[in-house]
Amino acid sequence: MAHQRTNNATRALVDHSDGPFATGAFKLVWRGIYIEGDRAGEPCVVKEFKTGSVYEGHYFNEEMNIIARTQKVIDDWHAANVINRKILLNTPEIWTYKESKHKALVEPFIANYEKWNSNSGWTPANSNIWVEVMQALSHFSYHNSGGQFLLCDLQGGSYSDG
Repeated sequence: MAHQRTNNATRALVDHSDGPFATGAFKLVWRGIYIEGDRAGEPCVVKEFKTGSVYEGHYFNEEMNIIARTQKVIDDWHAANVINRKILLNTPEIWTYKESKHKALVEPFIANYEKWNSNSGWTPANSNIWVEVMQALSHFSYHNSGGQFLLCDLQGGSYSDG
């Protein structure tokens, strides 16, 4: 069973008027709201690559391959019964803007956002149970993949149900 959060929507409104909501090393992140589908009325985020790759499918395909590999690690983590809480992976879809034809990754908004580690070894100074769980997941990913992969730059939100 895949432990994931998906769009379950077919359309969203994105506000580009005030600039991006957040930025990462490679992407701009915009706020939006789903307007059609099961998630209608719920917030979402739209992630666009920063450079000219907005038309190039291989950037998006690579992103989806990474997400699929991450999902396998999370599913294996749950199968190993490491903890009795759910870890869900936000799984975006590739959507295309109607007018510009730019592609973007669309996924549900994460409330209670936290960053649990980075790709350079950083972890939060103030530890809590979820910081420790995410470090354990990173460690698990290395062993689960036979040393081939390491999940890092883990971020998300903690909810009362997992």
